[in-house]
Amino acid sequence: MADPKSMRSKIYTSYFSCDLCDHVSSVSPITARFPKVPASDSRHHDYRRFQPGQPIYGNIVFTVIDHDDSRSKIKGWVKDCYEGKDSRKDLTVEVLNQGGDTVRTFNLIDCFPTSLDYIDIGSGGTAGTVGKIRLEVRVNRITMA
Repeated sequence: MADPKSMRSKIYTSYFSCDLCDHVSSVSPITARFPKVPASDSRHHDYRRFQPGQPIYGNIVFTVIDHDDSRSKIKGWVKDCYEGKDSRKDLTVEVLNQGGDTVRTFNLIDCFPTSLDYIDIGSGGTAGTVGKIRLEVRVNRITMA
């Protein structure tokens, strides 16, 4: 049987990295949808063809462990957006394998925060609470490498 201490480090390892802040614990699925757009061949008005349209990207949710540095960084970005400044950000999410090597890179271009939630998870006893921040961002464009 494996040592519980070594198992703990394997269970809680994140297989991604994100440049939003240092304490990102999870990222929601990155989705895109391509709506169909009618396209005619201009010869037959009865015959209809469809082609893929511009992609529509879904919102992405980042869950962040509440830490002073991460909280101030995220709150500063949301405050700048609330005040009307052009503060869109380009974020990068790298998917890693078990060896820590980059497998896929998602470049999220022109991200804009749409929702910010604080979640306090009580641990009971005198150990205090664990706080989490849930940040939902709207993405304008995604490139993959």
